[in-house]
This record gives sequence, C-alpha cells and structure tokens, in this order.
Amino acid sequence: MPGFNYSKWDRIELSDDEETHHPNLDKNLNIRVNRITRDRKEEEIDTEKEKLVSAGKLEQAERLENKRPLHVDNICHVAEERTIIHSGDGSRKDTTRRGEESFSVDEFASFKEDNRAILDRFETADWETSRQMCLEYGHILMEDYSNNYFLLVALEEEMKGNRKRMERLAKQGQIISQIFQLAEPMKRPPRDLVPRFFDRFENPASRAPFQEGVDHFVKHIISRAIDKKKEEAATAAGEAEAQSAAEDPPQPVSLVEAMHQMSKEERMGPGGLDPIEVFETLPEILQECFKSGDVELLKKVATQMDPVEFEKHFQRCIESGLWSGG
Repeated sequence: MPGFNYSKWDRIELSDDEETHHPNLDKNLNIRVNRITRDRKEEEIDTEKEKLVSAGKLEQAERLENKRPLHVDNICHVAEERTIIHSGDGSRKDTTRRGEESFSVDEFASFKEDNRAILDRFETADWETSRQMCLEYGHILMEDYSNNYFLLVALEEEMKGNRKRMERLAKQGQIISQIFQLAEPMKRPPRDLVPRFFDRFENPASRAPFQEGVDHFVKHIISRAIDKKKEEAATAAGEAEAQSAAEDPPQPVSLVEAMHQMSKEERMGPGGLDPIEVFETLPEILQECFKSGDVELLKKVATQMDPVEFEKHFQRCIESGLWSGG
C-alpha cells in the first residue's frame, strides 16, 4: 500500500515470549520471567519519556515512544478517531478526535492560504479601516484561526528580530482578541460585538485601556520569544542525548532478579520447589551453569562433583524449574 509506514512492525515482540526463552529454564517460568523483563522495559521508557515531556522536549519524547517494543498488550489501542465528511458540493471536512479534544487536521493551513490577502490587509489597517474590515469580513477575522494567526506570527517575527512588524501584528491581533474577550461572558459570537467594541473606543482619548492591553501583550510576546529561544537551544543541545536514550534498549532483567519480583506462588517450579531457595543452596559453579545455560559446563561439573551430590542438586533444579527436565 503506497505511503503506508511499516517500520513500526520492526518493534513487535512475539506473543507469549516463546522465542526468547532461556535455553534450559522451565517453560512456564521462562514466560513469567520474560514478561517481567518486558514490563521493566515499559517502565524505563515511561520514566524517560516523562522526564523529556517535563523538560519540554516533546520531539525527543515522541521519538522515544516510537522505539517502544510492541506486544500483545499494547499493539492495538484507539489512539485517535478521524472523520472525513464529503459534502454535496464536493468539499471535504477532515477532523481528528483524540480523547475529548476535537480539532481540524488541515483547516488552519487552508484558512491562512485562502484568506492571505485579507489577513495581510488587516495587518496594516488603521483604526477606521480595521472597523470596516471587521464588519465586512467578520466571518473571517472573527474566527479562532485569525486570533491564533496574529498571535503565532507575532511570536515568529519577534524571534526573527522583526520588532516593528511584531508590534503591528500584536496591535491588530489585540483588536480581535479583545473582541473575543468582550463576547465570551455574554456567550455571543464575537462578530456580534464588533460594533460595541469600536463604539467603546470611538475617540482616541478613550483607547488607553485598549493600548494597555496591547502593551501587555507585546511584553508577553517578547518574554515568550526569549524563553522559546532558550527552549530551542536546550532542545538542540539535548538531541544527541535524546537520540541515545531512544536507541539504547533497556537492559533485560536478570533471571534471578526477575524471580525475586514474583510471589512464591508465581515462581513455584513443576516439582513444587521454590527456584530462589534452590538456587541459593547451589554450589557457585552450578549457579553459573544455571545463569549461562551452558550444557557443556554442566557436563564438566558433573564429572568433577561427587555423583550423589550432583544428582541431588540437579534433581532439585528440575523440580524448581531452574532447569528443564525435557
């Protein structure tokens, strides 16, 4: 299927962990140990991701999430629902819903493109022209997209060092924003409050409260631009660290450590013995055989130990699940 990204399937871990068994560990104990290892990986990724998100490093957090191994418990979940509505006139509305938040996928970009001339004219309009444009083009300028447009572009221009254009955008954006603020407590469409807003500030002498709002907004933009530059610098500096965190897989939990995390009932072997208790009673050389699954080493140890003692230990390993009897 053209355009489909299959790369996530490279991260799938096989169901029931059957292909990652310790070579001589009892099968049921193997499955439990591997699932604990898998859970530990999940916890490490969650912890690292939380740190990145808290630090505002959202792109690195997303890359780390994309490295998360997929398995039966997390491969299928509803991340978002998308609705595409085709109208009779041939137009299409594309909306995505994540959780309780609904937003347009492409309408903001289309809005800017479709209304570029009006947005540009409003940016350079004087007070009276602004009034006329808000009345004539209220269906455009009183949209949330217009409000967001002037805020975002003002921030971008300040970050580029274009202070004059930022101040112009901020002033025109505040006309829209303050009309929105006037309409909100009345629960009316902002477009309905355009005449009242301009009547309130009819005389230049009465516009001091409006200008105060503009000045406050300009200070906020300047402060936010400084912070955003710092954030971008920190993000750039942390790229290598985040990439390393995303690519370095968490170390598997050792078998002994995993068994300690189980309850005694969970780890009980097929013969009714506790593998931890059995392991701790083994001679060191037999413990090494168990850890490595080295059959040749086990054979060597068998020839060196007293046969009765070896058989006693070996049988207890089988009954506790430390060694497969098959």
